[in-house]
Amino acid sequence: MTDPTLTDREDGKSRNGEVHLSDFDRGVVETLGGVVIDSSYYLTQVPGVAAPPNKPGIPINFAFSEDTTEAYVLPSVVITRQELSPALNRFHPGKNQYRVPSPGALPVVVERGGKTFTGWNTMAFRPAPIPYDIGYEIMILAYRRGVPRRAAANALLEYVMRMYQPHTGVDVYDSLGDRRVYFATAEAPSPLDDVTSIAERVIGWNMSLRVEAELDLNGEISVKTVQTMATNMKVIANGRVL
Repeated sequence: MTDPTLTDREDGKSRNGEVHLSDFDRGVVETLGGVVIDSSYYLTQVPGVAAPPNKPGIPINFAFSEDTTEAYVLPSVVITRQELSPALNRFHPGKNQYRVPSPGALPVVVERGGKTFTGWNTMAFRPAPIPYDIGYEIMILAYRRGVPRRAAANALLEYVMRMYQPHTGVDVYDSLGDRRVYFATAEAPSPLDDVTSIAERVIGWNMSLRVEAELDLNGEISVKTVQTMATNMKVIANGRVL
């Protein structure tokens, strides 16, 4: 059964939630299957891959591109947000997310030609979110070279590839808890052999993910509405002057 309040938010008849960069960061981790245990994210459902010693699952580490390299336990997954690019092909200037009465707005009744018009003395609207393409790098760190765990390393790689296929989606929850799904594309994973510092230590792969996102960068705007009819104003309805 459809939630009527959710339908109103989708139709712009009531305020909807906001989405920001942190929501997409969280969405990429959770869509991969990450669950929070003791304030950290872990993968707990990867068949054929054992968790590191004293860990409840395979750790997911979210890092920034400017962070220095640190020693991660193996196996683990490291996700880094990369470029942010405005997606002008999805930009619709002048479009609003919703139009609703402002907080504290008072009802207004206007009469003209025997007709009664009802509304509010102030209305609020929020400009449409700004579309961006957000790039992420997913680094899969399996096991140290020389350790006979190739099958487990491939199992971890295939798990990530299954969760993020070439045409995929990222689940994001807005500030009201509504679930949204944003289209994303994933590139083929490449070995980390080209990264000297990594190749000498572990078997791993790197995968690029691009999310067609949107960010709520503009706040709500309130405006006054027409509260009286001018004497020379013509109100037209159904092609007739009232």
